[in-house]
Amino acid sequence: MKDSDITIKLMNYMFMSMSNTMNQVPFSGQHWMEQLVIGSVQYFIDEYWDDSKLDSKKPVEICRTYLNVMEDVGFLYAKDYRLEESGDSLLMSVKTNKCVYRECCQRTGEKEGLSFKNCIRLGTFQAILRHVLGENNYLTSVDMAADGFCYGKLRPNTQPKEEIVTREGHIIKMAGHRAFLLRQKTYASLMASIRDHAPQILKHVLYDAGYQSGLSLARKARESYPYPKECLQLLLDELTNLGVGKLELVSFSLSCARVKIRCYDSFWADTANEYGHLYRTPQVICDMLRGILAACLSVIFEKEIICEEMVCQSMGADCCEFLALPLPQESSGGRKPHDPRNE
Repeated sequence: MKDSDITIKLMNYMFMSMSNTMNQVPFSGQHWMEQLVIGSVQYFIDEYWDDSKLDSKKPVEICRTYLNVMEDVGFLYAKDYRLEESGDSLLMSVKTNKCVYRECCQRTGEKEGLSFKNCIRLGTFQAILRHVLGENNYLTSVDMAADGFCYGKLRPNTQPKEEIVTREGHIIKMAGHRAFLLRQKTYASLMASIRDHAPQILKHVLYDAGYQSGLSLARKARESYPYPKECLQLLLDELTNLGVGKLELVSFSLSCARVKIRCYDSFWADTANEYGHLYRTPQVICDMLRGILAACLSVIFEKEIICEEMVCQSMGADCCEFLALPLPQESSGGRKPHDPRNE
């Protein structure tokens, strides 16, 4: 084995270890993985980069020049990577077996978790774009396709990432706003108090609270992700990252505005199984998640969407399953999507 081969293997092992570690970090794991990659690349930039080599400060030309620098030091072949512009976005494609980071992606891609969402090559582009252009923030996405190629995208983003949690002294903030951690037992006690004193409003309170929080989340995502299905997948990933459960998109019809979503290990179903059911009769209980999904889909489809939970893990099902569809036109009247089960 050549020295360069073992160096590349060790580098892949390092990124695999970083990814696995960041997968255990609540809320901000993907963000901090990006920052670790960008910070590592910055050392290379400080030593080998020269702004005078740039003919243009267009993002695509900056990244091409960066690849040429990497080729000059013998790390890769720039011609293996295809870069092109698509509006404000930058598209990259590379044959998977030509990428030096393929072992990291392939081995972490065999497992579920956030690690596979981080393309190391796109992270190096984030680093050089930040170095040349300043504090520009780029979102990344990658698809390791069946045709043997990896397809990546960088797109500008001006919105704060909702999952980023920071500490300023004794103050915890999420996306710049103050937050605190709420234990499941505390949440269950709060809901039990509402049930005992005002049981008739419990379902409505949970649905509406979910709806209002979902609106804020969806509006920010829609600004950066104009394509409906892509935006929904981002939101499902975001909600999974926040700990509501593992959300899976089962079916999506843009023309009918009809969506089926599954949730495994729902926070609300688990709470019911651990601390007892909130409702007096057996029924599906993930009303807050129904509200969140209804709001997200209403923003995405730009019409009133209702969301029903068809089966629930709290009643012995393997997962919770939600069906979302447009509110009948004659019932909407231009109002916020309502929950017909509250009537």
